[in-house]
Amino acid sequence: MRTDAFPSRIILVRHGRSSFNDQGRYQGSSDEAILTPKGVTTAQQVGAYLRSMTIDAVYTSPLLRAKQTTGEILKAIADKRPKPITVSRYLREIDLSVWEGLTYDYVRQYHRETYNCWQQQPHEFKLPADDSYHFPVKDLYQRAQKFWAHSLHHHTGKTVLIVSHGGTNHALISTAFGLSPEHHHSLQQSNCGISILEFSGQGVQLTQLNQTTAIKETLPKLKAGKEGLRLLLLPEDSLTDKACQQIAHRLATIKLDFCLSNTTGKYWLPMLLQHHSQTAQFIDDRDDFLQDWQQILADALEPEQKLITGIAIAPTNRIQTLLIQTLGGRSYEGAKLSLTPGHLSVIHYPKNHRPIVQAINI
Repeated sequence: MRTDAFPSRIILVRHGRSSFNDQGRYQGSSDEAILTPKGVTTAQQVGAYLRSMTIDAVYTSPLLRAKQTTGEILKAIADKRPKPITVSRYLREIDLSVWEGLTYDYVRQYHRETYNCWQQQPHEFKLPADDSYHFPVKDLYQRAQKFWAHSLHHHTGKTVLIVSHGGTNHALISTAFGLSPEHHHSLQQSNCGISILEFSGQGVQLTQLNQTTAIKETLPKLKAGKEGLRLLLLPEDSLTDKACQQIAHRLATIKLDFCLSNTTGKYWLPMLLQHHSQTAQFIDDRDDFLQDWQQILADALEPEQKLITGIAIAPTNRIQTLLIQTLGGRSYEGAKLSLTPGHLSVIHYPKNHRPIVQAINI
């Protein structure tokens, strides 16, 4: 899907919170889960948020929780013009076979070896299927590639809404960038989180990842537990007093333990930290301080410490490099992530888990 005129905008939304989410059960491709009242409300909030956009077509997973979310979003958009809605089998969630319906705790306890493979080597993860085995993550990525190949060439230069699942959206984003299944789990897709891809003659760009402000979250909820290091990333390029004031207000209720900056970015610290007078400040005169600092802080966490949150002000290209490497890409591909001045991106470094890009451009 390429065009030299107008980019094709793809809006990805994960379904709202479901009954299986509440129960802590693996859903996979099973179709027993339904939206909870909270899931319905947040889907409506997403619809209200998207109301200002012209959506030309809609794709949805065939699973009930995704179709319910699609219906609530479209009702809230309240656009009288009919939209073509396509139910695509390629968009169903990952097939977790014997795990479907089991609780997360049960799987961690009684399927420990397989669970560890799922978390640490997802490209090698396999589960029983009929009389043999299948590789759920590899299969999911193949379906995502088929979706891009077969479905969206009809919408060149248009805006398309896709409502599916956390795993499916992850695979769609990863395959659009050519990222391997080996790096599955490296980005977060919250219930009703919004991500946006733009395809053009110059390639593909990610302009937003897992935006949950539409559902009234200051920052996306921590999926891998409230522990480790959470790093908020703010590009110093084109930063303004107004943007700093808005960010300071937004983060007023978030406990900030530290702030990192180069000598250029320290100008903005008084405004950014106006509600956080006790926050430790670290200034480095190198533009490339970010890679070193995040590792030093991650290594410095004490076993008894739980969650430490900090904000780093750095040049845009340095943040792009850190984000794309965390996603499993190569450092020179950072420009595929379009960072907006005055917007935050978030990386979570949980204990005993690979880093997770929680959000970009929120």
